[in-house]
Amino acid sequence: MKKGLLASMITVMLLSGSFVPSIQAAESVTNTYRVTYKMPTINTLEEVELFYSLLKDSLQVKNPSEAALVEKNRMSIYEIVGDLYATDSIRSFMIDEMYQSRKGYLLELYNHIEVLEPVYPAGYDPVAIKQQIAQLAASGQWEQYSEFRKKRGQIELDSRIKALVQAGFVMPEELNSQSISKQFAADTLYRIYKNVRPYKGSVAPKDSQSEAVRWAIEVGLPGFQVDAKGYIFPDQQLYYQSMFDYIYLFLPSKINGTGREYFQFEVNQDRLLEAVKNRSSDLLYVNNKPLSSLPDYVLLLDRPEVKKAGAQLSADLGPKLIGMIEQVRREVLKPRVWDWRNDVIRHSSFTKLVQEYRKTKSQKALMQVYQAVKERYNLFDRQDSPQVMKSVLDNIK
Repeated sequence: MKKGLLASMITVMLLSGSFVPSIQAAESVTNTYRVTYKMPTINTLEEVELFYSLLKDSLQVKNPSEAALVEKNRMSIYEIVGDLYATDSIRSFMIDEMYQSRKGYLLELYNHIEVLEPVYPAGYDPVAIKQQIAQLAASGQWEQYSEFRKKRGQIELDSRIKALVQAGFVMPEELNSQSISKQFAADTLYRIYKNVRPYKGSVAPKDSQSEAVRWAIEVGLPGFQVDAKGYIFPDQQLYYQSMFDYIYLFLPSKINGTGREYFQFEVNQDRLLEAVKNRSSDLLYVNNKPLSSLPDYVLLLDRPEVKKAGAQLSADLGPKLIGMIEQVRREVLKPRVWDWRNDVIRHSSFTKLVQEYRKTKSQKALMQVYQAVKERYNLFDRQDSPQVMKSVLDNIK
């Protein structure tokens, strides 16, 4: 960056879409750049995985599960792996290996549920074995220490998976495989959530008749996007971390005495500011181009204009986040538009509105159809615009 930069100044951009105020700095009389940001829409909050981690980093839970119960039952993948390898120097390949195994997925599922009691084998005392391991370490009996840690890791892992089986979320025969396919993940999640978010029957991928897989597509779970030809590939491996974040945020995930409820959140503005800062290369734009697309974007991250734009984004976003999360939750409960002809054009709910538009071709009639369809269906971002609706109405009979 050249010396002698002019003082930075805040300007207001009057741009289409959701671009909002920019921070503008002049490098010279003829060369300027603008740092801008876009506010997420309901669709992007629901569909873009970047925002799931941002939300989790920015929100505090107002109705957490009982802390003592979670503390007693929860065991992280790092703790399990450390025991299985009898080491406190955990290497990345160890974690990757566990994450990519079916047992690793099931441990994450168990921790997501939070309050199931492990099903320990008869005679196993986790407190006693912890004390034994500490004594063996203190006395330098490393061979026995290693043996006890490995034994504990396997028992703790298996006991949490047995709890999922006992609850009916996992079938015993499903433990015979190690793959984490979309089909397997959908099956386990559908057993847990089908009562609080029933399948509406609104999707039909070409390569799966499974109600669980179709439910996962309908709900919008990350990893369950159908390709342009209508295929989901249910046997494909699933990378599942974003899926658990999505469920935590947008589905009733907390177990209570009678069933399930949503976690209730409040925004921690300081944490939101930090979360935006950590993702500024993906959230900010320089001269309408993503900051991350610029060759020297790392150098720009410390520019005061970039920091100021990030601060403005977090300040603008903070008051809106809870309302947006609640709106996404309402949208997730709706069915999808899968076939425009059957779901809209020939659907009895829209007959009069479609006829009115085709008679008048007016903007008012178009917007009436669009709003009615949005009220009934959870539209994917690619579907959600008056322009798309106009094309449907004009071209599909």
